[in-house]
Amino acid sequence: MNRMNNGRGPWEQTSSARPSYRPGDVNVALARLGIDAIQRNSELVALCPLHEERTGRKDNNPSWSINVDTGVHHCFSCGYKGVLLSLVAEVLDMRTAWDRLDFESAKLWIFANTDVDLDFLVQQLEASRDSYIPIPSPVQMSEGRLGVFVAPPQWALDARGLTAAACNTYGQLWDAKQESWISPIRHAETKKLMGWQEKGQTKRTFRNKPTGVVKSSTLFGLNVWDPGPMVIVESPLDAIKVAIVTHKYQGVSTYGAIVSEEQVALMRKSEKLIIAFDNPNIDLAGEKAALDMLSRVKSEGMECWFFNYADTGLKDIGDMTAEQIIWGIDNAKHCVFGEAAIYVKRH
Repeated sequence: MNRMNNGRGPWEQTSSARPSYRPGDVNVALARLGIDAIQRNSELVALCPLHEERTGRKDNNPSWSINVDTGVHHCFSCGYKGVLLSLVAEVLDMRTAWDRLDFESAKLWIFANTDVDLDFLVQQLEASRDSYIPIPSPVQMSEGRLGVFVAPPQWALDARGLTAAACNTYGQLWDAKQESWISPIRHAETKKLMGWQEKGQTKRTFRNKPTGVVKSSTLFGLNVWDPGPMVIVESPLDAIKVAIVTHKYQGVSTYGAIVSEEQVALMRKSEKLIIAFDNPNIDLAGEKAALDMLSRVKSEGMECWFFNYADTGLKDIGDMTAEQIIWGIDNAKHCVFGEAAIYVKRH
């Protein structure tokens, strides 16, 4: 993406004009968040994306709007408000190791998905921190909540290189109405359902339900993991793919690029730990996650290996062939090599 404009950011700034989003940036962001909106002048109007989580009731009449120039949003019914940065963090449930909203990760997401100016994102980051009001704790879950979902259809399995048997083992489900993958989030010890993660197949949507579910306290696939080696990936679908292509290692997912202390503690149970976050050579979030993991294993006296993407130029395991995945595991680099274990070559 072209992020420069004659030496400036993507907005021509004057002393009387503050930086803003380009026309279309907010539209693109909402589409990728799965929010259907209608534009009315400088505002996009939609059903409030956090209404049910805040009030316990769905928003039946569009009562939420977001400004296409500033990213400032407000629900006139439930009072939910903020800027695009805080919206992304809440809808995608991006959280730090301390279970606070991770605005830095939201900033990276917006930067990767739109042409927004980085300096403007920094301003929005400060505004988000000052205006954020936490949502209530998520409601209790029961297995019956999964009853509306079905087994993934063959066309979706083929598109992801997955099998029905492997999805059944992992409990992977499908939302036929939204054409989305449903990855259950279960308690690490009791295996009780806490919620699920939705990932669109035909649309670039991604969210955790209910908003606020503490996915950072567990790992996807842990409930079916037999003590032995682990390959840690970001996406639950990639964890299933690992299990399909190799019987020696079991795929386990962190539900995203943010890794908590609780998740690291769960990884300690592994006989051999291979970190396979998104390709750090081409993905900013994957690079940040890998460097953070390297720092943790050093400070905590852990041992791990980093998946070898070599020069494939592919974003993650989901884009790779079975042969590439097996090669990347077999040629994983030990953490003793430091940053050289993460990159194809030193930056």
